[in-house]
Amino acid sequence: MSLKFILYDWCGLNVALFQAINAGTPAALEPIAWFFSLVGNYWTAPLVMLSLWWWSKSAADPARANAVRLRVTGFGMAFLLALLAATVLKLWLDFPRPPAVLGELVRLIGQAERHYSLPSGHATYSALVVGALWPQVGRRGRIGLVIYAGLVGWSRIASGMHFPADVLAHEIRYGAEGVTKVGDTLWVAIQREWKDDPKGQVKLLGYNLKDKTWSAVRYPLEAAAEGAWNGLSEITAHGDYVYVVERDNQIGLKAALKKLYRVPVSALVGAEIGGELPVVTKEEVRDFIPDLASNNGYVVDKVESFAIDAAGTGYVITDNDGVADSSGETFFWSVGTIQ
Repeated sequence: MSLKFILYDWCGLNVALFQAINAGTPAALEPIAWFFSLVGNYWTAPLVMLSLWWWSKSAADPARANAVRLRVTGFGMAFLLALLAATVLKLWLDFPRPPAVLGELVRLIGQAERHYSLPSGHATYSALVVGALWPQVGRRGRIGLVIYAGLVGWSRIASGMHFPADVLAHEIRYGAEGVTKVGDTLWVAIQREWKDDPKGQVKLLGYNLKDKTWSAVRYPLEAAAEGAWNGLSEITAHGDYVYVVERDNQIGLKAALKKLYRVPVSALVGAEIGGELPVVTKEEVRDFIPDLASNNGYVVDKVESFAIDAAGTGYVITDNDGVADSSGETFFWSVGTIQ
């Protein structure tokens, strides 16, 4: 019994669910499936960015307008990263689509496709749209976003383009939170534990650009306080180290961990994913909480970005998370020379 049979095929349930949804969708709903496949397509991204830009221009509150403008930039960068990641995974995995597996048993809406089923690009993109708009809308808007994402996922199954596992692969939270290049390898920081990780350890994924192979090491997280979780927010290569931002999800007086650590590049010797992975050692470089407290406001949640320029100076950026459950402030500051 292979890992694919368990994790992707769900011991046969993946195909059974697909057939139930695909064959069970009434003909009257086919136009709806077509429509949500259309609006869940990557190529509607310019329309989303234009809508956000118009929203920022028409907002009466300057703080609100600025928050929406920042979302335009963030959405554009996230779109490019998501498109790249989904393309790499599709080419690497090359899982067959339903018509290649089930043939004429599949009811198609649109042109048949046979390759690159996992991950679903539409599910990836709809999750991206939800993430971009979520902080800017209220309760009703968020309910609408959840319905939108669900209908996009349903439309891909109803149209015969994807299995349920392809769609649900992107419904797991806490994915990639940073990428950096060391030699011929891209290293990706995964925010929190996956199902196959021991508690308190997360993966640093390595993708070799020449061999086109994946590997991984595990990074040990600090123990979280009660009611909190700790995870990674960034990874940046500089010299003989990669620098990692590790933080909790707390604000104000409850904030206990917003730190920069470094891991020797020599320790990034990845093993095959699915087997025993080596655990790297880390060294604390800087505690960001005093920096955040010096702004005379509460300590914000999300230290999300860290970069080092050509002169060796480190810079930190927070994610303002809009103005929903947040002050809406974004902090950008230098931490001096990084040794």
